[in-house]
Amino acid sequence: MKDNKLTILQCVDVMNRGGAEIMLLSQLRQLHNDFRFVLLVHHRKGRSAQGELDAQIKELGIEIFTIETVRDIGIHTYEQRFRNIVEQIGGVDIVHSHLNSKGGVISRCAYRCGIQRRIVHSHAKIEYDVNLLYRFVKNRELKWHRRLIRNYATDFWGCSPEAMDCLFTKEHINGTHAAVIHNAVDTSVFYPAQNDELRKKLSIPQHSAVLLSIGRIAEVKNYTLAAEIVKELWRRGVDCHYIVAGRKQDTVCADTLFSLMEGCEKFHYLGARSDTQRLYNSADVYLGTSLREGLGISAVEAQACALPCALSEGFPNLCDIGLNLVTFIKGQDPAIWADEIEHLLQNRHMVSTAEVADALRVSGFDIRFEAERLKKMYLS
Repeated sequence: MKDNKLTILQCVDVMNRGGAEIMLLSQLRQLHNDFRFVLLVHHRKGRSAQGELDAQIKELGIEIFTIETVRDIGIHTYEQRFRNIVEQIGGVDIVHSHLNSKGGVISRCAYRCGIQRRIVHSHAKIEYDVNLLYRFVKNRELKWHRRLIRNYATDFWGCSPEAMDCLFTKEHINGTHAAVIHNAVDTSVFYPAQNDELRKKLSIPQHSAVLLSIGRIAEVKNYTLAAEIVKELWRRGVDCHYIVAGRKQDTVCADTLFSLMEGCEKFHYLGARSDTQRLYNSADVYLGTSLREGLGISAVEAQACALPCALSEGFPNLCDIGLNLVTFIKGQDPAIWADEIEHLLQNRHMVSTAEVADALRVSGFDIRFEAERLKKMYLS
């Protein structure tokens, strides 16, 4: 039964621990008393729709529906099931798609269901790196999705200008219904605080430096480069350990990383973790080698813990919150990266808790302020 709160249908992937998913959970925690949120989880046929964050979402009293992807069931079946779910919900005021280009199909379905607000939210900088034929097919598909977005979406949001550019027209980006929505962090969790517990557990001496990467093991994260950088530091005699945390999304990439690090006692793979603050506060440098990022929330979280960041140019400038903690490094030469990381290790920039709090607020990455902004946008 629909109450007097606006009903907002959030269209998402399986809710595992990822940047967009953690951001959405933080928003839901802040706003679940103001709106009736419902999640529509998209999953591949034959694969589980259950996510690592589902229990926390349900604790907020939020319903979760599931649907198989358009690729698996076809657009006509998808539209029919989408309509059935909207009817089960009892009416929807706003559809908010977090599925990047797939937001075009969702917007059309929502339009045909009579839903007035149809938000497409871009969380990624979409590019295709594989062979020419694959790129041709995927770019044609992307062109079709962009046309649907242009025709059926009412609001055009993104986690960064770079993420918006790949999906939306210049006219829409410059219009009144476009907005950058910051992947804000919970400042009560991410603050500078030294933590030696993890170092003790991993038998890392106090005099050793710790490099940290957080993110799913997938080709776009470019862990091969990260491994080569760490090995170059070891060749130079730099006393450092390398910690990686993230689920294995791509078996081939995981196998490549582990083969490069095979036999290295100073390499620690921790899998997917929920205690990321502990990791940041145990490290000396955050290492981000991604080919591209919509935003790179891990870099923002690292800065929230006053951790220096060595980042590829695949990260947008927006992720630098202005604390002089971020170094963007060009190219993929491990020697150049190693030079920069040695400099960061030898010239640690100290930042106070007050400075972190102020920078997060001013740059729009404090979840309390960003949630209030989002509330006004939903109600506008």
